[in-house]
Amino acid sequence: LGAEFLHEQFGECGRPKVGWQIDPFGHSREQASLFAQMGFDGLFLGRADYEDIQTRNRTKTKEMVWKGSEPSWLFTGILPNGYSAPNSFCFDRSCSDQPIMDNDHLYDQNVQERVQAFLQAARDEAAGYATNHIIMTFGDDFNFENADEYFKNLDKLIKYVNAQQANGSNVNVFYSTPSCYLYALNKADRSWKSKTDDFFPYAHHPHGFWTGYFSSRAALKRYERHANNILQVTRHLNAFANTNARNSLFPLSEAMGVAQHHDALSGTEKQAVAFDYAQRLSEGIQAAEDVINQAYAKLLPKDSRSSPIQFQFLCQLSNISQCLGIDGQERFTITLWNPLIHQVTQHIRVPVRTDYTVRDPTGETLFTELVPISQAVQNIPGRTSLTQKQIIFEATLPALGFNTYYFEKKPDQEKNEKSSVKITHNEECTLKNQHLRVDFDDQGNLHQIVNLDKNTGVQFKSQGFYWYQAFAGNNSRPEFQPSGPYIFRPLTPNAQPVSTTRSITCIKAESVQTAIVTFNNWASQEISLYNGGEHVEVEWTVGPIPINDNIGKEIILRYDTDIQSQSKYYTDANGREVLERKRDYRPTWNYTAVETVSGNYYPINSRIWIKDQDQQFTVLTDRTQGGTSVVDGSVELMIHRRHLQDDGLGVGEPLNETAYGEGLVVRGKHILFIQPPAASALYHRVASQSLYMHPLTTFATIPQTYDNYAAAYRQTWSALTDTLPLNVHLLTFEQLAPQIYRIRVEHYFELNEDETYSHPVTFDLQSLFKSIGQISEFTELTLAANLPLTDLKRLTWLSSEQESSHIFVPEQKAATNTTIRLIPMQIRTFKVIVQ
Repeated sequence: LGAEFLHEQFGECGRPKVGWQIDPFGHSREQASLFAQMGFDGLFLGRADYEDIQTRNRTKTKEMVWKGSEPSWLFTGILPNGYSAPNSFCFDRSCSDQPIMDNDHLYDQNVQERVQAFLQAARDEAAGYATNHIIMTFGDDFNFENADEYFKNLDKLIKYVNAQQANGSNVNVFYSTPSCYLYALNKADRSWKSKTDDFFPYAHHPHGFWTGYFSSRAALKRYERHANNILQVTRHLNAFANTNARNSLFPLSEAMGVAQHHDALSGTEKQAVAFDYAQRLSEGIQAAEDVINQAYAKLLPKDSRSSPIQFQFLCQLSNISQCLGIDGQERFTITLWNPLIHQVTQHIRVPVRTDYTVRDPTGETLFTELVPISQAVQNIPGRTSLTQKQIIFEATLPALGFNTYYFEKKPDQEKNEKSSVKITHNEECTLKNQHLRVDFDDQGNLHQIVNLDKNTGVQFKSQGFYWYQAFAGNNSRPEFQPSGPYIFRPLTPNAQPVSTTRSITCIKAESVQTAIVTFNNWASQEISLYNGGEHVEVEWTVGPIPINDNIGKEIILRYDTDIQSQSKYYTDANGREVLERKRDYRPTWNYTAVETVSGNYYPINSRIWIKDQDQQFTVLTDRTQGGTSVVDGSVELMIHRRHLQDDGLGVGEPLNETAYGEGLVVRGKHILFIQPPAASALYHRVASQSLYMHPLTTFATIPQTYDNYAAAYRQTWSALTDTLPLNVHLLTFEQLAPQIYRIRVEHYFELNEDETYSHPVTFDLQSLFKSIGQISEFTELTLAANLPLTDLKRLTWLSSEQESSHIFVPEQKAATNTTIRLIPMQIRTFKVIVQ
């Protein structure tokens, strides 16, 4: 796949060195950092905010040194005309521009006019750049359908433009590549303006902010993240079970790769294409399920005499509390693989029709409770299960390993035991555990969350679902720009509540306490506090969004607190570093605030927070969503969208998702933290990893009694014997061949954000391979894993602050020394051979 395929087919000649992101709509600083660590020399962008480009044209700063994580800096250039040909120089079948007519016998011979027009276009473009080299693109979407005609005209253009040098012209035109152009700039031997922020949000005119796609197709966004979780866990299982089934995982790897297209996961494709992406992911997950079974067939049996394992299957509708494969079964197991290299404790929910005895890996009977499934979930269109309850229990899972839990139906006399679960309706409700207290009034309004450990808390002025009316324009002028798959443009800046009333059901069990707040028949939330938990979980259900009033709607979940945030809020970049945002402000130009809501939206890949001197309110997301802080103390996240009009930017149909004959219902989760600012990083960093790489649950129906099952099969296993540092994350663990592995390890704390964990850390790489064998050889690679790091030679760029972009390459250690060091935010990649 990708870089690996190019390396295998073409060797060093096929190694990408330049990023060519000509159509994505906004660019994160973290992406620049990642490209630099992949060994790229530079990056070219096709899109940047129209005001940013105006400023850079005036100051000749469209090419710059982009500073990501130190020292991961990358030379970056903004193309002069997106990725289109200069005006009047498109020569494809779909264009109406004049061809170069150089036959003197033609009455409309136009060489001189075309040459002069081209020279003027070149001079106009050169005015925005700092050197005498400029890059000029030819092409566009659906271009070169008649490549022969296009190149014939380009050949003529080059010939006649260069002929003008005999008359004193200083313009020289030739075919080139991004790499050649980049090399010429590097040889210009000059310093370049630096950039430390990012290219979000992107707008092409005052009313055209491309911030809607941050939330478009919310279900597809979650499905891709779910598929990645399965892919990474299956790679782990394949490696530790030594099943050598890597090729069998290619359908899922390829589907994940295709889903990264800028019009795929973004939600900016036609519905039929979105279905195709989802189908490919589904088929890939089915292929992964086969690999999971091959791996567990080796890991579960205690010895070769054990019976073959029962088929392990995934319950992919567990997010709507449906698992038909275990409905009514006498006995079944669930096996949970923890992909983190640290022990995790979580509460597990399993939808069941009746009560079960649950045994942990030691054979002990676990404390479990039956809690009701909310009516909003039971009513989701397409949910066919009759299950109305779910078992909940606490599970502590070993690092990088699995636990199996054995379920057996309780006898009838035990089923009649009095439940400890207490339920009230439309009364005041307080959720409280050892660390937190959450208070609601009898109308379902969230009043406060109190951190009992830190003696701090946040008051809520309001909290719940609101909606913006999507602007419905005809696209004839910028002021008539409608909202659509790409664009978020509300009719007014004031979001309306989805309902003026709400109801609350308070459910109190020993394991979990939950307030189910129902706003109407299409919007509800379940706010839960788990026993021992240090965060609040908000599980939301939205849809079908009504459109019978012929109004498109943008649905947000908003948290209005008493925090004095002083116009600032903080959002992550690609789930890693966090950038400070300031309302109605851009760091690199004088911003004109026209769209006061959508112009302040940013992509929230994993977290957003606001803070004051005493407390920080952090929200973690389970998928990418658009988010902002429109007023001080407020955090809002767009969780679902439904439109009746396209925004005119290429999709050609409204974003109007349906399922089972109705508007699409989407479910999701937010995790809330209330902590002092100095303590917050530890909580949100660790919890974000657990949310992103959560345990993968497989189910199996079991014919054996527990004693027979326990005699034949392992019920717990870990690849690790040593405790690894908390601030280290195993990003990749993949078997390439029987004794060859590729791994990536990441220090996932930022510098200076935590007193204990924001420091360099060392650990022994061998600790990850204890169950596999002894490391005989290991080589550090670039992040793309296609070049030994010691062989990396990048172009060096000098910033206007006289700083160099050079990347430090650690000295290669002897194979016997497997201790490695990570600095904050560093990712290191290794090829490992074991014996």
